[in-house]
Amino acid sequence: MYLDNAATTQKPACVIEAIADFYCHSNANTHRSSHRLARKATAMVEQTRSAAAEFLGALSAREVVFTRGATEGLNLLANSLCAGLQPGDEIVLTTAEHHANLVPWQMMAERYRLEIRYLPDVRGIPQFHRMAEVLNERTKIVSVTAGSNALGFRVDLERVRNTLASRDLVWVLDGAQLAAHDRIDVQAIGCDFFVCSAHKFYGPSGIGLLYGREALLQQMPPWQGGGEMIADVDLYSSHYADLPHKFEAGTSSLAAIAGLGACMAFLSAQDRTAMAVHEQQLLRDLHAGLSRIPEVNLLSSAENNLGIASFTHPRCAAVDLMQWLDGRDIAVRVGHHCAQPLMRAAGHSATLRASVAAYNNAEDVAKFVAAVEEFVRQLDREDASIPAALEVQNLAEPGASEWVVDDLSMLDLELLRSRQNWQDRYRTLMAWGKQISGKASIRTDANLVRGCESSAWLVHRCEDDRNWFGLDSDSRIVKGLGALLLLQLNGKNLAAQNRAEVEALFVELGLAQQLSESRSNGFRALLERAFALMV
Repeated sequence: MYLDNAATTQKPACVIEAIADFYCHSNANTHRSSHRLARKATAMVEQTRSAAAEFLGALSAREVVFTRGATEGLNLLANSLCAGLQPGDEIVLTTAEHHANLVPWQMMAERYRLEIRYLPDVRGIPQFHRMAEVLNERTKIVSVTAGSNALGFRVDLERVRNTLASRDLVWVLDGAQLAAHDRIDVQAIGCDFFVCSAHKFYGPSGIGLLYGREALLQQMPPWQGGGEMIADVDLYSSHYADLPHKFEAGTSSLAAIAGLGACMAFLSAQDRTAMAVHEQQLLRDLHAGLSRIPEVNLLSSAENNLGIASFTHPRCAAVDLMQWLDGRDIAVRVGHHCAQPLMRAAGHSATLRASVAAYNNAEDVAKFVAAVEEFVRQLDREDASIPAALEVQNLAEPGASEWVVDDLSMLDLELLRSRQNWQDRYRTLMAWGKQISGKASIRTDANLVRGCESSAWLVHRCEDDRNWFGLDSDSRIVKGLGALLLLQLNGKNLAAQNRAEVEALFVELGLAQQLSESRSNGFRALLERAFALMV
């Protein structure tokens, strides 16, 4: 059951078939060769460009540039637009932006000595009614999202347009989340540039669209050089191709363009209004169901939302719930969603995000809510039946250390081995996580283990030739995995430590197959840090 649509959508059969058909019947490079296959491929690309112009509401196909996705489109704009700015010129952004709409501008600000200003916000939510406060004669670029990929809220684009009207600046709009849910009309929106990724609106990955007003694109220098984007090249200078090809260096993802054409034809045949009504009903049901679960902290609202429910629970890390849902064939996203400034401003390091698309249904929402309820009930049972973590022995002299070693003697490795399926092993590891006590004193940058999906901290000391470790994490499953590791390491001398045996145990228990790659890498990161500390 797929509820990770804000990350990428599943594809209609017609999109997959168009990609296969291109490779089977039309595979050739475009705009170069003159043979029949090349002519056919070139015609497909330019027909798709014309369809994209209609899809976006552009005045001409010359205003549509193919990119690898919204991220590349934003990098293109940052590099090309900022090249003509002067030191001290300003770029206006918001705290709610995806990293793709932050990092490129930061890089250009550093290169050209530009200033970045941010809209006022309330816990990360931009206050667009106060936009005029950060605009002045030095403002040259305003680049904002049309809707948050982390919390789902829509931006009032009419307010932005009215605020920016008649000002001498350019408006870049990140429409990555908007294109799947709304018809796009860049003329009505009023932006100067618009970027989106096909994979987020039922199209293939590796292809995106950049719209730009023709007059502005004409003025901009190309970003990348190479084949296709030139008219003439000699040893010391080059003349660039006309629009839009001067921004399309090298060979584009031609099969993906074929799939994009099929995707836009598919969407044009749908009742987009009915799709939106259906999605909004799912979203209301999703928020209503989650709001009834005790302690669930909803950061999103069903109103004015692009299909996202984002929440936390005070008694578990979001990754623990995600792992539970994954074991029940429910796919969701967990993390900072490439929006760390927004997450920090909202007071969270990670949330669980469920996002809907038109192919989801009421049964999906009901099953998801029921699974979250079941997880919370299990938390209640565990909290009632498992004693609090015991910090029973401090092997250092009083005052020599601020952390104590957790008593893991009650953990039974053979019991874990006897569990016949992943769900039973998962529950056992979650229970083991209760035996790792909280240790506020070790939560420092120096002790942070890089590479873990959730924050984890590891410390070490050696006494009487024996190694002892202290661990803490926001995630109970990470604590459980840490307990498994410390069970193999604590109280042993260096000569008795065998890294290969620990790794073999990890494989024997099937953890490498069941855990996400990042979670598996997190366990290995803990293992790597532990052995590094013992040297």
